[in-house]
Amino acid sequence: MQGNTIMKALAVAQVGVLLAACNDEATSPAQRATHPASAAVVSSQLLPEGFVTRARLDPFFINQAPELMMRSKVATDLIIQRLVAAPGPGAWHTHSGPTFSIVDQGQVTITIYSKKDGCVSTTYGPGQTYFEQAGEVHRATVVGTVAAVEYKARFYMPPGGPLSSPAADPGCAPE
Repeated sequence: MQGNTIMKALAVAQVGVLLAACNDEATSPAQRATHPASAAVVSSQLLPEGFVTRARLDPFFINQAPELMMRSKVATDLIIQRLVAAPGPGAWHTHSGPTFSIVDQGQVTITIYSKKDGCVSTTYGPGQTYFEQAGEVHRATVVGTVAAVEYKARFYMPPGGPLSSPAADPGCAPE
């Protein structure tokens, strides 16, 4: 049943990605600079072909029982992003809200750290999806020599806040 919920949420996220791709007003580098914590986390890997667009999402309640329920009692930002990252490891970081990701090009290894499970790495390729939980310490490593292209839908992000926050290196072995 959880797989069905994730698939429905990804379908919603994909529609958002398609709508965002039609937006001619992608966030400029000057606008991204207003979120230095976010920029510092991934700036060494981001390539200029990406974009970030965000909009306020007023409080909502969606209950499509039995498989999907989402609720927010406060205004948050919904963020749609096209992330283009160069080969190599990214920085360790967290996000304040959950993220659904679709890999469009390249290979991306996501390494997640938790006290319970330690370091767990999974590699995703074109057409595959993955989910990042809020507050989860992780990093992405673009595998191979080709840049990775991902589409991301970020939910429950603080209005105007950074996309990510730096996290300490938990000491995981290289992927």
